[in-house]
Amino acid sequence: MEKENTTTIKGEILLGIIFALELYALPMQFYLLLQGDGFTFFSAAVRFFSFFTITTNCIVFICTAMLLFGGKNAMNAFFRKCTTITAITVYILIVGIVFNLLLRSIVDLQGHHSIVSEIFHVVVPILFFFYWLFFVSPEKISFKTIWFWLLYPIIYMIYTVFHGFISNFYPYPFIDVTKLGLQTALTNGVFVLIAFAVLSVILISISKIRTKTV
Repeated sequence: MEKENTTTIKGEILLGIIFALELYALPMQFYLLLQGDGFTFFSAAVRFFSFFTITTNCIVFICTAMLLFGGKNAMNAFFRKCTTITAITVYILIVGIVFNLLLRSIVDLQGHHSIVSEIFHVVVPILFFFYWLFFVSPEKISFKTIWFWLLYPIIYMIYTVFHGFISNFYPYPFIDVTKLGLQTALTNGVFVLIAFAVLSVILISISKIRTKTV
């Protein structure tokens, strides 16, 4: 019992750290965006939520907030499910993987921009993965669940393409229809979806293995 209490406390501390980091980074990123030329509050908000990085870190923030302060309600129960946390872990790991493999070399961030970026793309993905791995009770998750998990990135990509046609703004160069053409951009999007699926298979497999050792 004492060991379980210690584990619970450590998990809550880790959640608290993630929550605090998001509580700093998300508002700071929006503030930095507002400082850009020509942005109204509304246009900045639209631009802000046009990034998969932002929407996913917002999901992580909501999840940690619910786990820490949610009490007993349906929403809290949803975020406590192994399936839910595993899906969120996939999303935030993809944020980190894509940035560090494809985007880090082409961005030059300074000051608070750099700090916020490291929180979004390195610190939070690693910490949330550790929380999932060490503090979430594993379950046998069906591989069929991956189709449901893919809805979020698919909807995001559809929105991004349509929003780009209207605004001529694409948040990531590998889906920039203006520069790459629609076919290449969509092909790149499919490769990203494959990455989501592969990572989902890996995490579900780990969860299945852990259920046999717990």
